[in-house]
Amino acid sequence: MLMTSKKKYGSGITEKRLANRRFRKTEEAILSVFLSKDIYIGVNEMASKVGVARSTIYHHHRTIREIVPDYEKYILKKFSRVVRKKLKTIGVREIMMGMLIFIVQNKKIFRLLFKSGDERILNELMMKMKPKIVNKMRLPKNCDKMYSVYTGEIMAIIKKWGADGFSETEMGGVLGDIMNLTETMRNRLSFLLK
Repeated sequence: MLMTSKKKYGSGITEKRLANRRFRKTEEAILSVFLSKDIYIGVNEMASKVGVARSTIYHHHRTIREIVPDYEKYILKKFSRVVRKKLKTIGVREIMMGMLIFIVQNKKIFRLLFKSGDERILNELMMKMKPKIVNKMRLPKNCDKMYSVYTGEIMAIIKKWGADGFSETEMGGVLGDIMNLTETMRNRLSFLLK
């Protein structure tokens, strides 16, 4: 007799899993509860507030502590696809605008990551765009320190915007600040290369 086992679903967040309406609805509830709490929340309390069984929470995330890392992995994979497909042949302004639009489209996740103190996600996003930005700004290949400073200043601008909830109405001002910073960086570079 041939034994078949039930298909086991792993935990974590993927585009395929989020395409399932029921999974997405439960995940949105989990995120809302997680974002509304200022202190650690246990699985029982999470399940109670979301209105699901404990096993459902475990179906979504192996542990409560893995909610943030699960979303970090998800957002980095998603942004990698955006960079690969959409940000190929455009200028620095459009690249930065693409990143800001991506943040607004995923602002609930970014709020979660910022709330947990995980702001290194911004550095990861900037590193994914580095080859394109270095090429567009005509930076030297060994510009790691310069790019690190540039990234740090952009991260400060985005953190301030994040503190205001990633408001779409402020996105134009944030882009303007980033482009002023980019122009300053270009001026520094031209001065250094003279």
